[in-house]
Amino acid sequence: MKITELLSDFRKWLDGEDAVSLTPEPEQQLSEWDEFFVKLAREVETVMKREMFTPPGGPTYLPGEYIIYLSKDDDLLWQGRKREGLEDGLRNGLSQRARELVGDKVLKTEKIALSLSVDGALAKGQVRVQAVWDDESPMTEVTVRKKKPVPAPVPAMVEEPVIEAEEAEMTIVRPRAPLFTLSYTNGSDQAETYSSTRPKIEIGRGSKDFPVDLKLEGDQEISRKHATIERLDGGSYRVECVGRNSIEVDGRELPPGEHRELLPGQMIKIGIYELKIIG
Repeated sequence: MKITELLSDFRKWLDGEDAVSLTPEPEQQLSEWDEFFVKLAREVETVMKREMFTPPGGPTYLPGEYIIYLSKDDDLLWQGRKREGLEDGLRNGLSQRARELVGDKVLKTEKIALSLSVDGALAKGQVRVQAVWDDESPMTEVTVRKKKPVPAPVPAMVEEPVIEAEEAEMTIVRPRAPLFTLSYTNGSDQAETYSSTRPKIEIGRGSKDFPVDLKLEGDQEISRKHATIERLDGGSYRVECVGRNSIEVDGRELPPGEHRELLPGQMIKIGIYELKIIG
C-alpha cells in the first residue's frame, strides 16, 4: 500500500472505521513501514485529542510540537531516508487530521512540528508521545559542544596606553567571589563547571523569552525553566523542580512543584544531565 493511499484513508483508520482495510487479504497485507506509520499516527492522535481545547467563543488550540519516543531497537531500524520519509508522512497526515478533528471551528495552530527521539526505558514496539505547547521556542536539537577558543598570543611589545589623570583615579571594581560552584555533565562530554555570584539560579534549556542562568541543551524533555537551586544559611542548599518532568536527587524522584534540601556532593539528575555542588 502506497503512502498516498495511507493518507487518503487516514481518518477511517484512526477512528477505527473500515475494518476491512485494517485486515486486508494476505496479498494486501500492510508492509512493516505502513504498520509502523499507522501505529505512531494513532499514538499522536490520542495525545492530540487529550490536549486539544477550545475556549468559549474562541478558536481551537492544539500543541504545535509532538516528540515521538521510540525504543533503542526501533530507533536503529528507522534511520536516514527511511526516517525522513516516516517523519514527513506523519507530519502531513497529522496536519490534515488536526483540521478534520476541529471541523468547522477555527484552528489556531497553523502547523505541526514532529520529531523522533529515543527513550532507553521503552521495550521494542513501545511508543511514547510528548506534546510541547511552547511554540515560540525553537525545537531543541542535540549539537556538539563548541570548543573554547584558544586565546591569541600576546605580542612581545605592547605600547602602554596613556592614562589620563581622571581615569587614573577611577575606582577599580573587584569581581565578586562566587557563592557556590556546580559541576555538570550530559554523560557524553567532560564535566564542566558553573559558578554563581547570586544565591539563587535558574536551570533549564532556556529560550529567547525565558533566559536561564545555566542552560542545558540537547534534551527535549527538559523544560525552558526546569529547576532552581538556592543557597541557604548554614552551608546547605535547596533545589526545586519547576519543570514539567520530575528530576532526581541522589536517585529519589522530586516531582514538579516540590523542593528538597540539598547538600554539596549530592547528585541532581535533570534529563540526561547530572549536576552536583562542588563548592
